[in-house]
Amino acid sequence: MVGDNEGGSGVKSVSQAIRILNIVAEMNGPVSLKEIAARAEVAPSKAHRYLQSLCTCGFLSQASKSGAYDLGMQTLRLGLAAINRVDIINRAGEALPGLSDETDADGFLSVWAESGPTIVRFERSKRPTMAMLGAGVSMPVLTSATGLVFLAFGHPDRIEEVVRRQTKENFDEAIKKVSSRVETIRKAGYAYSVGLIVPGRQCIAAPIMSYDDKVISVASLVSLEQDIVDPDSAHVKKLLDFCKRYSIRKRGYAEETLIEKKIAV
Repeated sequence: MVGDNEGGSGVKSVSQAIRILNIVAEMNGPVSLKEIAARAEVAPSKAHRYLQSLCTCGFLSQASKSGAYDLGMQTLRLGLAAINRVDIINRAGEALPGLSDETDADGFLSVWAESGPTIVRFERSKRPTMAMLGAGVSMPVLTSATGLVFLAFGHPDRIEEVVRRQTKENFDEAIKKVSSRVETIRKAGYAYSVGLIVPGRQCIAAPIMSYDDKVISVASLVSLEQDIVDPDSAHVKKLLDFCKRYSIRKRGYAEETLIEKKIAV
């Protein structure tokens, strides 16, 4: 983006670019440089530099004849991705009670938030096992099945800050300790934890994926049954099937994982 040091702050420069992008988005159609500059309260020459950078990145486009600016394909792509993610979480949330009934286990959906993996939907089974959990509760990244799935399939740059806040160890050393487990999770398609959050409770978690092979949400099941974490268990089969059903078809995830092939999901 233009002038990372402009105004003495790279963040300020990015904020100004986003402001200009929002001005264009709020208009009913293509808008001129003069109007954008006036609404942004900046000089036309300065607005022009931001506009050209946004065009280069694909967030805006410029008409060859009028020179007016409008939203670009990159903005459309991001908008559609956001809509898809919200829709997927809503649809998966509506189906969560059925998954909980089928498995006789507590089920919950989590998304990545500022505080880390955060529950947005919780469904208690007929035999609830975790009364302390519910919507709004955040999970640890390195010790919960839910957090490990985000670690395995999420954006590293977003995860690092949360892990640094949650662990008292050196960040690199903490990640190194779970690196082999993360690779196993990527191959298997799911993670598990036994008694790490609450003694006697077993948890399995799997990702609901976007088209770019990144996690949108994590679906988790918690039960008192000992075999829930077994790769051959009905719980694992039903959870993987649930997550595949609500994932966006994309490169990579459409292929069966080792565990899926084994249990013929």
